[in-house]
Amino acid sequence: MELELTYPSGVQYYSSVPNPEGISGSLFKVPDLLPGLNAVVIVKTKVSGNVNDEKKLTAKLHYSLANFNSEFIKDAQASIKLVASDLLLEVSGPTTANNGQLLMYTVHYHNNSDQELKNARVEMTYPDGFEFASATPAPDIGSNVWNMPSIGVNGDGNITIQGSFKSASPGESKTMTADLKVLGDNGDYNSQKTASFNTAFANLPLLVTQELYTSNSNGVVKPGDALEFQVKYQNNAATAATAVNVLVTINSKAVDLSSLSAEGGTVSNNTILWNASGVPQLENLAPSESGQLSFRLKIKDPAVKDSTTNLTLASTIKIKANEYESYFPGNELDLKISSPLKIDTRVDYSLGELPPKVGKSTTYKVRLALSNYSNDYQDGTLTAFIPLGPSGFVQGSPTPAEAPNVDFDSSTGKLTWRVKSLPAYTGIFSEPKVLEFSVKLSPSASQAGSSPVLVKDIAFAATDSFTSQAVQVTASNLATTDLFGQDDYAKGEVQK
Repeated sequence: MELELTYPSGVQYYSSVPNPEGISGSLFKVPDLLPGLNAVVIVKTKVSGNVNDEKKLTAKLHYSLANFNSEFIKDAQASIKLVASDLLLEVSGPTTANNGQLLMYTVHYHNNSDQELKNARVEMTYPDGFEFASATPAPDIGSNVWNMPSIGVNGDGNITIQGSFKSASPGESKTMTADLKVLGDNGDYNSQKTASFNTAFANLPLLVTQELYTSNSNGVVKPGDALEFQVKYQNNAATAATAVNVLVTINSKAVDLSSLSAEGGTVSNNTILWNASGVPQLENLAPSESGQLSFRLKIKDPAVKDSTTNLTLASTIKIKANEYESYFPGNELDLKISSPLKIDTRVDYSLGELPPKVGKSTTYKVRLALSNYSNDYQDGTLTAFIPLGPSGFVQGSPTPAEAPNVDFDSSTGKLTWRVKSLPAYTGIFSEPKVLEFSVKLSPSASQAGSSPVLVKDIAFAATDSFTSQAVQVTASNLATTDLFGQDDYAKGEVQK
């Protein structure tokens, strides 16, 4: 008889009685059994996985009966469900707050088991709107992962995290979640314990909020954009608020401050103040009474004239009244400013007939130049089509530095240029990213009198590293009449 064990992922052989055949613990010799006798195999395993994972062990007994030549198989299965490790994990912090505060959260962990915990980590999941400021100790990965090579028996520790919820609205609740994980044998981290903590944002006596009016920008705006913001205010107290002031402050070197305007508000440099002098309702705001304001501004184009990268527009707002000593903060808007991309194109005559002639060949040099402004781009690819047949693209002609990144599919006429990265201000404060290559035109009789297209459907796609937006720009088709430095249109027409 022979016993075969199949271990699922996360289950590792540790020891057994009797010893297995080989070191994997999957095959055991079983002695012959007379009628009425039995045999026992005891196997110890180490199991790793997430809480509530189910692990199933399969056993197969291969045997034959006396006086039979056939082999028989009997199988059986047993399942176990993983429960939480004997670990303590807690998250603590402020139960209530306002969106102007710097908040501190503490994650406490303790190993209550009788075994050392190796290759552990604490991983935080931050809710939307949380702005990480600092942590002690500093994270090992990003702003939310702390690695711990070992947590001894009765070992413990604390992680403190500071941050804010500037965009939170009163009445909202935000949940911080901590996950204690352990590295499994399969290379994945398995969750052992999870803890969370809620913070509620209080309804302040005076409420003020701001938002970008009719925005589909997902927090990203463009140079040249004219933006309108809507402000809402309300008295949540049981008594009237007198001499109410609403103050907005704009911080961005990309904003044209001369465009900053607000009906009923007083503009001073980068601030707007509304009070009873321009909005009579603010002289005495009754309980539960509310109102709306608005302001407008424009992003400069280009956004800046220096080499500043990763530009933003931050707008803060606050409100006060005579009945309160200080301002109450509203939500903060942080808008990212995108970086325009540009494709410059050029066609030069190289050799052959000019103007092009039926039955003769003309070679042109094509130049594609990429430039951008304030943000880095990554994963860039430029594609174009050369509608001149399989021999239209001159092999070996691409710019030597870019040649390894260029592919041409002769069956489709598609040219692919893998640009990869495009640093900020490429083509502005540094040379543009350039690809040059040659194309050959051999006109047919049917093309006489026409201006054939040499390159068409030129498009560049990449990801803005700062805004995380996928961006695509295109350029016009290039024809024989687009010859650089040639004012005579007829020099681009095919002659008989």
